[in-house]
Amino acid sequence: MTASVLDHSTDEEQRLAALHAYGLLDEPRLEELDALARLAAYVCGTPFAVVNVVGADRVWQAGVAGVEPTSHPREHSPCTHTVTGTDVVWVPDARDVARYADSPLVTGEVAAMRFYASAPLRTSDGQVIGTLCAYDEVEGSLTGDQVDLLRDLAHQVMTVLDRRRMAATMALVAGRDGLTGLASRRSTEQAIAAAIARAERGLGTPSVVVIDIDAFQDVNDTFGHAAGDAVLRSFADRLTRTARAVDTVGRLGGDEFVVLLESTGGPGAVAALSRLRRSLEDGWGEVTGGPARVSASLGITTYRPGDSVASLIARADAEMYADKSRRGATAG
Repeated sequence: MTASVLDHSTDEEQRLAALHAYGLLDEPRLEELDALARLAAYVCGTPFAVVNVVGADRVWQAGVAGVEPTSHPREHSPCTHTVTGTDVVWVPDARDVARYADSPLVTGEVAAMRFYASAPLRTSDGQVIGTLCAYDEVEGSLTGDQVDLLRDLAHQVMTVLDRRRMAATMALVAGRDGLTGLASRRSTEQAIAAAIARAERGLGTPSVVVIDIDAFQDVNDTFGHAAGDAVLRSFADRLTRTARAVDTVGRLGGDEFVVLLESTGGPGAVAALSRLRRSLEDGWGEVTGGPARVSASLGITTYRPGDSVASLIARADAEMYADKSRRGATAG
């Protein structure tokens, strides 16, 4: 029999933002989760169990028991359906369930899964970032107690991940720019390096936007440095409110800023650049001592194989100066 499965779906963008916040895209295998996968296999009486992380396009393992960690297209994974539900799902034979029967993991093309049990990994705000699942190549079943234990183990997985997230958050706070509260240059470069590493594993294509405030020195000269600081804070706030939660907004130094657009290339990058540009067109730059009509120049580039942090920022910087030149603006 199966536990209740709901048909509603979560907001995918918010779900992916929650996944990014846990840093699992940067470290797909966590040995401390292997122990919980082994417990899941023991509880369910199966030879195999995995802690699955469900990304935008792929599913991969953060913990395993009885198998080697791997990844496969999300559309092939039965866990794709678990992330849209709210409770444990189990089936005696996946071949008898329409939503699973055609999966290469069931048909034998990749694996020959029969018994399947899956518990969602749910964050405190309700986003399902993955699953804890146990499976076998023969038919099977679960008792009510086994279902409860699998659910408890999924909670334990989230406890481990929450501890890691808290540690990462504390490290991030330490890497903040003192004036604007944005990511510091070092933290921003680390975020870009991590995005490049994910791209090299086929986990999304990032883009980088470099933004420079036009004629910023004039603000300092006319209204004073306190007013200039107010402009920088206002500018940072506008960027933060326009960027997605999954993106990184940082200050490179002075009046130069950067936005790392996670998994955003092609038309998505063009659209993101347009949103950022529109957000900086309003008269947001009022400062003490009088209104300062502050404008900004923007440049964007998308990851290419072989790129480094320096090459990505350099190309975006060159595009920004080209934008400044086209608009006849003055450097900051």
